[in-house]
Amino acid sequence: MSPTRRWRDVQMSDITLEQLVDHFQLANRAEGKSPKTLSWYQQNLDLFLRFLREEGCSIRLRDVGIEETRAFVISLQDQDVRFANNPFTPTRRHKLSSHSINSAVRAIRAFFNWLYHEGYSSSHKLKEMRVPRVQKKIVDVLTSDEIAGIFGCLNAKTATGSRDYAIVMCLLDCGLRASELVNLKYDNADLVNGSLRVVGKGNKERLVPLGSRAAKALMQYREVFRPEPADPLVETFFLSLDGRVMSFEALKTMLQRLGRRSGVRRLHAHLLRHTFATMYLVNGGDVFSLQRILGHTTLAMVNNYVHLAGAQVALRHRAFSPMDNLDVSPRRQRRSPAKVVLPPKLRVVS
Repeated sequence: MSPTRRWRDVQMSDITLEQLVDHFQLANRAEGKSPKTLSWYQQNLDLFLRFLREEGCSIRLRDVGIEETRAFVISLQDQDVRFANNPFTPTRRHKLSSHSINSAVRAIRAFFNWLYHEGYSSSHKLKEMRVPRVQKKIVDVLTSDEIAGIFGCLNAKTATGSRDYAIVMCLLDCGLRASELVNLKYDNADLVNGSLRVVGKGNKERLVPLGSRAAKALMQYREVFRPEPADPLVETFFLSLDGRVMSFEALKTMLQRLGRRSGVRRLHAHLLRHTFATMYLVNGGDVFSLQRILGHTTLAMVNNYVHLAGAQVALRHRAFSPMDNLDVSPRRQRRSPAKVVLPPKLRVVS
């Protein structure tokens, strides 16, 4: 490129999306986006580029727009997903979830929005494209019997059991995300005053209250069973048995094993978060406090838990209904013999 070439001389429409994705990710890193967000963009945009290549479509900016993106969405809706070669997940086939499709389209829309605002495109090509709807499912939160069964499988008097007990207690008492738990810093756990300083989405810090029983479980792990860090740079609160950072995959595997042992096979970190939020509202908590504890920017997500809490209240009513637990059946009256009503005498008219 000539050193005197100006921005308006560049034929933007000839640039490939592959090159532009690299520029997009560079801008995201410069803005301080989290590694998880960068990975989310890269994964979905790579999926879109692979679709275009497999369909024989051009990947130059001028040739890609709303029609190609809609074709991509249809291909995702028709796609069979196969899980195999995973020791914890049986091989099976099913359609891609509406959440995954919605996520992919949001990533692509964000990319094209960036292209427009950065001047690579004269218009936002996907401005009129609606994001596919997400199928809403009622979350089947943990019951009190299931929670008791889970804790019944943990021996808090051992190194592994104490750590796992503290983790489950923390997730159920605070509603942390899995990433927030594994990244919790040692110095950010104020167990005396009962609070955790966690870093959530968008690198936003927030204080999360911690109940006394959960604080006691974390304190026992910290003071008695937490190993010495294998490296001075390790700062996280929860560690592997050899003193290394506990990864997200390690947490996932631990919960899967605990789910099999307790008979609650659907157990995972986000289910514990859902259960916390529902129990918080059922026990009298308000939605605004719950919003701050969970780290949501709006009440939209919290409203989902309001419906879950309503369903739980209805179930409680069935168990503790005042009238169902009182003998208030009406008094039975003695039956008198049924009266026989004779038809009136017939009158013969002569």
